[in-house]
Amino acid sequence: MRKTKLLLFIALLLGTVGAAKADVATTDKVEISSLTVEPGSSDVYSFTVSLEGSDKLYTAYQVDLQFPEGLEPAYNNKGQLRVSMVKSSLYPYSVEEEEDEEGEIVEVKSYTHTLNCAFNEGSTLRVVVMSTANEVFTKTSGSLFKVYVQTTPYLKPGDVEIKVKNVKFVTPDETKYLPEDYVSTAVQATTTSTLTLKVSAANKFGTCILPFDYALPADGSLEAYTCEAYTDDALVLTKVTEMAAYTPYILYSDNGFSATISGTVDAAKYPAGGTVKSGHLVGTLVPCELTEGSYVMQNQGDGPMFYRVGDVPFALSAGKCYVELPEGTNVTSLRIGGSTTGIESIHNSEFIIQNCVYNLLGQPVSNMQPGHVYIVNGRKVIN
Repeated sequence: MRKTKLLLFIALLLGTVGAAKADVATTDKVEISSLTVEPGSSDVYSFTVSLEGSDKLYTAYQVDLQFPEGLEPAYNNKGQLRVSMVKSSLYPYSVEEEEDEEGEIVEVKSYTHTLNCAFNEGSTLRVVVMSTANEVFTKTSGSLFKVYVQTTPYLKPGDVEIKVKNVKFVTPDETKYLPEDYVSTAVQATTTSTLTLKVSAANKFGTCILPFDYALPADGSLEAYTCEAYTDDALVLTKVTEMAAYTPYILYSDNGFSATISGTVDAAKYPAGGTVKSGHLVGTLVPCELTEGSYVMQNQGDGPMFYRVGDVPFALSAGKCYVELPEGTNVTSLRIGGSTTGIESIHNSEFIIQNCVYNLLGQPVSNMQPGHVYIVNGRKVIN
C-alpha cells in the first residue's frame, strides 16, 4: 500500500496522470534566501528555499530551479547532489527513544517526508518532496530545503537570475496548486573573479579567454597571441604583452605555466550569448558544442594541433577558444607575424591546423586503410 501511495504521489507531482481534481492557480510561492557569491571561488555556498504566502497545509511539492551559466549545484565526495530538507521547519515527525553508542537513551526524530532531486538538461535542478504517509505540513509557511552551490570564474557579476519553474504544491485530497513561473535575483555575484590559468609542460600551447584584464609575467614564462590575419596558407599570430578581458588568445609556455589569478570584472562588457570573436579566434564563456567546420586545439598523440570538427560535435568547456575560418580558406599552419620570435624559435614557426579524419564510429584515425569508408572534412570518402 505504501509503495502504491508513493508511486501515485510521484505521478501527481510530475503530471503523468490525471488529477482527481482540477489543478488550481495560486499566489503561494517559494522564495530563495539572500546570498552573495564570488565567481571562481573554491567556497561552497548555500541558500534556503522557503514556502511563503500560503494559508493551506500541503503534503508534497515539486520545484524546478534553472541556474544560469556559472552557477551550479555542489556535489559531495560520493558524487551526490548537496540538497537537503530543512528538518527543523515544517515537516511533521515522531519521536522515538534509542540507545546511542555509549549506552545513553536519546530521542530520535523520524520523518515520513523524503527528498529526491536531479540536475538535468544542463542547468535545471528538480526537487521533489513527499510523504509516504500522506502527512500534512505542520505550518503553512517555512523553510523547505537547502541547496549548496558553487561558481565558475565566468559567472556574470550582479544579479544572478535563477528561474523558478514548474512549482506544484499538493494537498491531502490530491489537488495540485500551481504558482506562476518567475525569476529570483536573491543571489548576487561580486565583481571579483578568480581562476587558474594553466598551460601544461607537455603541450606547451593552450587557449584562453579571461573575464578581466591580466598583465603577462615579465619573466616571459607565459606568452599570449592574437590571430587577426592570415596569408594564402597560414594564420598569422601576433604577440601581446597584456591579455584584455573578453578577448580570445592562444597561449604558449616553454616549460608549462600554472597560476591562480584574480581581477575585477566589468559586467557591462559581458558579451551577449557568452561568446566573443576576435580575428579568427572565438572564445566562449559558457560550455558549447562546436559544429562542423570549426577548428579545436587537441593533442591526439602528435602534439597540440587545431583539428577540424566533422560530423560529430565537439564539447568545448568555458574559458577556451577555437578557430573559425572563412569559407574556402586553405590554411594549413600557424606562423608568427612580423619580427616576433618566441614560438618561431622553439616550434619551427609552425602550429599545424590538421584536417582530422574519422572512422564511421566518429573516432579519429591517423592512417586510412584501402577499401574503408572514412569521414574527411565532414564528408564520407572511400580510400
